[in-house]
Amino acid sequence: MNDPDPDVAEGKAPLVRGGVRSRLLLFVCALLAALLAVLVWRVWQDHRAGAVTQAGVSALSGRVATLEDALASLQQERAGLRQRLQDADATNRALREQQLGLDLRTRSLEDAVASLSEQRFAAADALRLDQVGMLLGMARERYLLFHDAAGALQATTLAGQVLATVSDPAYADLAQTVEAQQQALLALRLPARAADLATLGRLRAQAPMLPIRRDDDAPTAAPQGVLARIAAALSGLVRIRRSAHAPLAAASAGLARELLMLDLAQAQSALLAWDNDGYRAALLDARTLLTLRFDPGASEVRAAAADLTRLLAQSQPVAAPDLDAALVQLRSLRATHALKPAVPATLPAKRRAR
Repeated sequence: MNDPDPDVAEGKAPLVRGGVRSRLLLFVCALLAALLAVLVWRVWQDHRAGAVTQAGVSALSGRVATLEDALASLQQERAGLRQRLQDADATNRALREQQLGLDLRTRSLEDAVASLSEQRFAAADALRLDQVGMLLGMARERYLLFHDAAGALQATTLAGQVLATVSDPAYADLAQTVEAQQQALLALRLPARAADLATLGRLRAQAPMLPIRRDDDAPTAAPQGVLARIAAALSGLVRIRRSAHAPLAAASAGLARELLMLDLAQAQSALLAWDNDGYRAALLDARTLLTLRFDPGASEVRAAAADLTRLLAQSQPVAAPDLDAALVQLRSLRATHALKPAVPATLPAKRRAR
């Protein structure tokens, strides 16, 4: 094997070393250029980022300024709202105080109106009770003095109607007493009494036409002589009265009819005067006279006798109504109410205190 030439080796060595150095230098230059490019790029990026950051900061500064202005405006509005709320609270407090004052005044007015209403109702009830007492007293006096049951019934009915308008419930029992008095007056058969009076009036109108018994139809002889004529002339001036001892056979036909008319008139007067005993006695006398002196075979006489018998059957005695109970009860109730203590005048103040 052949050894290399040392000279050639020595000449080639520097060349190799120079190429290595140049390559290393190129590499270093390229590396520096790359670093410089990177540095330039970084600087450019930093400059660009700084510009963007500066723009963002400027924008943020503007937005912050806008927000500060808005916040200042909101604070002003908040201060205004707070002031308005304070004013509204003050106004509400004043209105609440006024409302409380109005409530007190309203309550006082209600108490005053209630007191006036009670006084008005009390005065109205007093007037109505006076009218009820007057009507009850009128009913009592008309019945006691004149036996006017119809007038007493009308006055009692009016008293009941006026009493129904009294607002005090303490007079409810009095209303029942007045109603009982009214029923007692109705029990006197007022419509039947009117019919009985009409029947008696019809019988009086028929009495002059009723036929007499045949033994009484014979004509009487004319009076003879001066004394007889004077006695006949004076007989019309003599008042004839009914006597239980006088024989009915001696009476003439005209006198029988007159006596019957008088008995019927007496029955009417007794019925109007509420004299039940006199009424029955007059009816009995009329029926007896009708039976003894008038023709029993005539239909008119039989009808009149039937009417008298019916009137006698209906003339049973009726107890007189008690017209003093309602009047006495009214006076007692009014006296009891007059003794009640009056309502104190400080009652509205006590209500307000509660």
